[in-house]
Amino acid sequence: MKSLKFILVWACVSIGTFAWCQKKVGLLLDSYVIDRWRTDESLFKEKIKELGGECLVEIPHGNPDEQVRLGKKLIAAGVDVLVVVPTDAVKAALIVDAAKAANIPVISYDRMIASDDVTFYISYDNNKVGIMQAQYAHERMPTGNYILINGPKSDINSIAFRNGQLSVLQKDIDEGRIKVIADFILDDWSELEAIMKVEEFLSTSNLKPDAIVAANDALATGAIQVLPTDLTGKIVVTGQDAERIALRNIVAGNQSMTIYKPIKPLAYQAAEIAIKLANGQAVQGAKIKYGDHEVNAILLDPIIVDKNNYRETIVKDGHLSYQEIKN
Repeated sequence: MKSLKFILVWACVSIGTFAWCQKKVGLLLDSYVIDRWRTDESLFKEKIKELGGECLVEIPHGNPDEQVRLGKKLIAAGVDVLVVVPTDAVKAALIVDAAKAANIPVISYDRMIASDDVTFYISYDNNKVGIMQAQYAHERMPTGNYILINGPKSDINSIAFRNGQLSVLQKDIDEGRIKVIADFILDDWSELEAIMKVEEFLSTSNLKPDAIVAANDALATGAIQVLPTDLTGKIVVTGQDAERIALRNIVAGNQSMTIYKPIKPLAYQAAEIAIKLANGQAVQGAKIKYGDHEVNAILLDPIIVDKNNYRETIVKDGHLSYQEIKN
């Protein structure tokens, strides 16, 4: 019997791919409102399978209370590690509490959860994203009227984007070279809400923007849709996520840039970390302060993409094909 037990343990350690020794990884997404999340899911699952694990996926479709319920469902299903894209940074802390009670490590993926008990955080440098957006706009429009459009405060990343933007723009705002004529903090990463806010502003104000610093492509797309023809393609518009519609707008000259955060290295590294944690291994990162919370983290570097380099970045990486952008 002892020999048989040794053989089973040896087999699990050596090849780790049989069903009876697979590690279960729970992936708890937010929603598919932003196109990129389907890609994150696909790449993450692909890597987990390659590493010999099994991936269980739940999607709350943007409902933070439902996300808590589904997080507890995955914990009850016996996952060895839980990877969470939080819908609401504060409410998602309840998922971390439940996981901690079950001795299950939690990886906060791309968005930070407001908890000191998060085991690991992996994302892009979101403060740097905001800095790069604002610098790009400022270099092309050092003076004039600006509209700022950011996502919800419930997403800690949204706060980081805004802080990065203002670290670049605040001096010129204070000294009057830049005038913020509208400052929208939305309830969600909603293209529709961006349409409504910008359309309402433009219809009730005589002021016209010279630049729109939109925190992501969905918000940029909403703003572009309601710009009058005399402004379309004439003002600076930023974005983030390198969505297909954004790249089409960039090629057409209607959006100036997007921040490209390659999904494959993010999803693959998260999967590798998940399997290591599931196996009880330590994972090295850097301690970072995020709001009131300090976590062990890896932050990847984002990339500016515009009309001049989209072929050498987006197309070359296979994120989108030239045909997908042009058609």
